[in-house]
Amino acid sequence: MSITVQKTIPAERMRQFHQMVDRWLQEGPIRLATSATITAMDNAEIPKAEQEAIIEDRDIIMKHNMRLGLVSEMFAPAIEKAVKSSRPESEAQDEIARLIVTAIGIRQDDDSEVVTFTFATQSEADVFEASI
Repeated sequence: MSITVQKTIPAERMRQFHQMVDRWLQEGPIRLATSATITAMDNAEIPKAEQEAIIEDRDIIMKHNMRLGLVSEMFAPAIEKAVKSSRPESEAQDEIARLIVTAIGIRQDDDSEVVTFTFATQSEADVFEASI
C-alpha cells in the first residue's frame, strides 16, 4: 500500500528557482565548461546537431538535479521527521532519498508546482503532513 501526499511550492519560490538555474547555466564555471566541451566536440568532429543535443541533455539533467535540491530544501526536514519516526536510521536514509528522488512535480498555471510524495505507510504520511 502506498499513500500519496501533495504539497505546493509557491509560485514566487519557483520563479526564483528558474531564474537561478538559468543564470547558473549561462554564467561562470558552467559557461566555461560548456565552451570547453564544445571545443572538444569540435576537435572530435562531432556534428553540430549532435553537439546541441548533448548540451541540451546535459542542461536538462543539471536542471533536474537542481530541482531535487529545491525539493530537498523545502521538504527534507518534514520527510526526515516522518521517516525517522518509524524506521531504523540505516533504512530511514534510503527511504528519505527515495522520497525526494521520486517526488513528482507538476507546474501549475500560476508558476507554482504541486509535488506529490508517495509514502509507504499512513503513519509516515500523517507525520509528514503535520510537519509542514
